[in-house]
Amino acid sequence: LWNKTGNVVSHRLPHQGRLQLLEHADVDYLIKLICQNPNYFLDELLVMLDTNCFISIHFMTIYHELQWAGLSRKKLCKIAKERNEPQWAAFITYMAQYCPEEISFIDEVSKDEWTTAHCYRWSHSGTCSEKSLLFVHGRRTMTEALLSLDGIMAWTVVEGSMMKVMFLAWLEDVVVRVY
Repeated sequence: LWNKTGNVVSHRLPHQGRLQLLEHADVDYLIKLICQNPNYFLDELLVMLDTNCFISIHFMTIYHELQWAGLSRKKLCKIAKERNEPQWAAFITYMAQYCPEEISFIDEVSKDEWTTAHCYRWSHSGTCSEKSLLFVHGRRTMTEALLSLDGIMAWTVVEGSMMKVMFLAWLEDVVVRVY
């Protein structure tokens, strides 16, 4: 090295290593997209980056850049959309006047076919990923049950949605006879 350059220390090239495929502005664009809709898949982000920024890269590059930016794909914590904390507190206060033996509840459960893709979304590391969801229309099973301190007193299972007429018929024919 001394004979070639006259220096014992080799000079480093200013840009060593692999060229950076995404600029900082491109990563910011991806983060803004995810903030608007955390349900995006990597291939959807890839198409948007290709269409809007004219950058053609592999989807794993997007994954690594999002990880580097502090985002990760997490399982969703579902929260009921109709939840209202002040109304819930008022309901608890109102119901406190009754003895537990006097109270029975009718509960509805529905099951539909979901893919695991709906259960995951992007979120910053160290934060919970939540989404308020409505049920998806399609083939589903509805179950109605009357619950009391003694357990389930009456129930019915319907394929599809339970309409008002069906519910009232079940209420009059089954639930009223239990009491």
